[in-house]
Amino acid sequence: MPEWRALQDAFLAEAGAGLGLAALDTLEDTFFFVKDRARRFVYCNLPFLTMMGLDVDEIIGRRDEDISPEYLVEKYRHDDEAVLAGGRLEGEVELAHSPMGGFDWFVTTKYPVHGRAAAIVGVAGITRHLMPFERAETATFAGLEPAIELIARDFGRRLKIADLAGAVSMSTSQFTRVFRQRFGVSPHRYLQQVRTNAACDLLSTTNEPIAVVAQRTGFYDQSHLTNHFVRERGLTPRAYRERYARPAR
Repeated sequence: MPEWRALQDAFLAEAGAGLGLAALDTLEDTFFFVKDRARRFVYCNLPFLTMMGLDVDEIIGRRDEDISPEYLVEKYRHDDEAVLAGGRLEGEVELAHSPMGGFDWFVTTKYPVHGRAAAIVGVAGITRHLMPFERAETATFAGLEPAIELIARDFGRRLKIADLAGAVSMSTSQFTRVFRQRFGVSPHRYLQQVRTNAACDLLSTTNEPIAVVAQRTGFYDQSHLTNHFVRERGLTPRAYRERYARPAR
């Protein structure tokens, strides 16, 4: 063993886990968490607790199913299981609910936590806001940033694919092709996913009338939202609200 490694290991063994955990609470723009193999939270830094709006005793020992909207849990579960199987999620860019309200872009990295016997004992994750100056340099966007920003900002109005294509100076066909290559879905499908997630959030966390939810999230009317929900979620917006209602904010 190199001399530096022996020195490092000896110090870390003496200092314990508190050496790094205390420092993580000072990173205001970085949300850090650790889960065990059962996907229960075992540690979260202070910024993560603030983002979630929870106290430490309300999150430690719980899973995403207990604290997050249903429409986000499926993805969290899928990602965690992939990491627990030995994979790694590196710098994934995604649109999610912002702690300040509305939606914003975040970048997430998840990696396995190894125990003393080298076995994977959990998953650790780091999430932070993707700053505007970084977005243009992120390969995931690949020149589509203005269109992505338009979706994030204006998904609640009657956006057309031509509007998105025009934002990046492409023809509609070229934009659709490039977008599908980068994101794996058509721009129309992606826009509908963003609108659906926004509707799910409003249905589960507010008491706003369903017609208002439809209007705020870019659907033509309540009937349009209902038909879309039945097709995508297998239940009506009203039934979704009854099943997944959380405290109104």
